[in-house]
Amino acid sequence: MSTTTTDGATADAAPAVPEVLRVTGLQTSYQFRGTPVPAVQEFSLSVRPGEIVGLVGESGSGKSTALKSILGMLRPPAEVVADEIVLDGRDLRGLSADEARRVRGGEMSMIFQDPINSFNPAWTIGSQFRRVLALHRPDLRRKEYDAEIIRLLRGVGIDGNGKLDSYPFQFSQGQLQRIMIAVACASKDLKVLLADEPTTSLDVTIEAQVLDLLRTLRAERGLAMVLVTHDLSVVAEMCDKVVVMYAGRIVEVADVFDLFERPQHPYTAQLLRAIPGFPHDGERLYAMRGAVPGLDAQIRGCRFADRCDAKLGSICDTQAPDLYPVGDQGARAACHRVVTDLPTPTVQETSR
Repeated sequence: MSTTTTDGATADAAPAVPEVLRVTGLQTSYQFRGTPVPAVQEFSLSVRPGEIVGLVGESGSGKSTALKSILGMLRPPAEVVADEIVLDGRDLRGLSADEARRVRGGEMSMIFQDPINSFNPAWTIGSQFRRVLALHRPDLRRKEYDAEIIRLLRGVGIDGNGKLDSYPFQFSQGQLQRIMIAVACASKDLKVLLADEPTTSLDVTIEAQVLDLLRTLRAERGLAMVLVTHDLSVVAEMCDKVVVMYAGRIVEVADVFDLFERPQHPYTAQLLRAIPGFPHDGERLYAMRGAVPGLDAQIRGCRFADRCDAKLGSICDTQAPDLYPVGDQGARAACHRVVTDLPTPTVQETSR
């Protein structure tokens, strides 16, 4: 089980800025007909204060499961084990249920992709917000809650005056997403914000506003963020570092500029090739063949081999690659081409 963090830091070469979140060797499995089925395997991640790490990959790659595992949201029969989950120097694995509850929403929060189903439809927005303040803002008295809620809502562009007694259905989807961000950032002790496709269900205008809001929060509060998204243009705009997942495993880690300029894993190259370009001169848009294998698939070699445009041969079918270092900037790629010194075809080459 690898203990290398995603930025390539080693035990004897401490980074100049210590990580606020470090996850090593995370494994998550679900039960299917009485048998554990792995959903996330050997997942490692590190994020520094003020850094935004993009987590990308197709649906079914394990991105959302990884975030929920880090935050301790999964319950039996799901099983989560890890070598370490360290938040600001404290390992979260040994916390009591009450301590973990205070960490969730207090020091580390999550924004979900579906704002409509993230609020209880039977409770007003104000009542749901007050529950969060009661748990994570002990500095406030109850009579101060509403003023603080209005202040937090104003920070995300919503005038809360006269609206705290409104129910979730009385707000638009974009407004609910902003309210969710305000709730997630209510704690003064917040250090890490996990965002699970926060703009998926929004139109492009509201999406731009939400992304701008996340950038502002990062700048004003120095928050570290892990951003799950399918939109590589959002990754290019928002992220400092990118982690690419496929079938429950990390297949590439790189600086955002290096990833777009020189992808080291064929899966990353094919994802970039699938980005529509305009004009496309009448040519058909590229679509990656096949699909992500099921969680219960028995695969001896590389899990991407059947879909790979740069497959080497039998080694890809019989030997699973490790996450090998690439260069001296901390990049990593789980591809046999890395250790055989064969370059990954560029986006232009794979599109011929």
